[in-house]
Amino acid sequence: MRQLTIGIPSYNEQKNIRSLLASLESQYLSGFAISEVLISDDSSDNTADMVRDFATKSSLNIKLLHHENRRGAAAAWNEIFREAIGEIIVLYDADIIPHPNCTHELASSLDNSKGISLCASNPLPVQVDGIAGRGGRFISNWLRAARRAGLSQYTVMGRALAVDSRIARDIIIPADVIAIDLYLQCMVLEARANVVYNDSAIVYFRPAANMAEMASQIIRAANGHDQLQAHISKLEISLPSRVVIAQALCQAAADLPGALSAAIGFSLVPYYRIKLSGTNSAKWHTAESSKTIDYERLRASFSSSC
Repeated sequence: MRQLTIGIPSYNEQKNIRSLLASLESQYLSGFAISEVLISDDSSDNTADMVRDFATKSSLNIKLLHHENRRGAAAAWNEIFREAIGEIIVLYDADIIPHPNCTHELASSLDNSKGISLCASNPLPVQVDGIAGRGGRFISNWLRAARRAGLSQYTVMGRALAVDSRIARDIIIPADVIAIDLYLQCMVLEARANVVYNDSAIVYFRPAANMAEMASQIIRAANGHDQLQAHISKLEISLPSRVVIAQALCQAAADLPGALSAAIGFSLVPYYRIKLSGTNSAKWHTAESSKTIDYERLRASFSSSC
């Protein structure tokens, strides 16, 4: 039975951390076992206390690595990579809910015989609200189509992934890197290991519900990719423009309101570049409107689909 470390970087996640931990207790794990859940936490709210309380009642081996000062997501991932005892590390953002099969789908996709050391998940939006939410859903569906088209700079999303702990231990993510998921993908590829996308490894997230937070996410994603352009070019993983256009048109045909909402969001980017601060920092102001997911509603949908 292969041993897993679940790694969770957290920063002020009191709105969702209990639901995430509860969802991990009911993961399908045939052929795998969760050795530990490592939570690398910089929170200044009640997240740490909530984790400690949950741990006293849980069947999971939960280890809280709490820090008083905010260090950033790169430091959290580095700490998890360094401390993990499992042969596979499954990383989950703290503001998502994994489908009951997600951990198994991610972990089982790694295959030493094929040199596969990193598996990307399929993030699906829930609780979509307003223009920003519809725009976020459209972008998410476009990214899913891009991942299905083949390996590119958009394959790996930090919301959920699995990585071979042996290769992770040799990677140190610089503190100033914004797109830490893309950086990890590049380092795995530069180590001559393979990266795959598993459409069945589903994690649920809530899109930003207001335009400022949506624009902030767009700007930060663009800044993060610009920061790593040398790696992207070296590895030749830029998404071809023909795929960008084709998938955008395809998604627009399927979801015109979403396409219009996304267009509004992108049109406001120049304004928010001036108004917002921290979008070019690894320690950005995190979105608040995406923090709360209705876990009970999701769990009911899992049961009805069985």
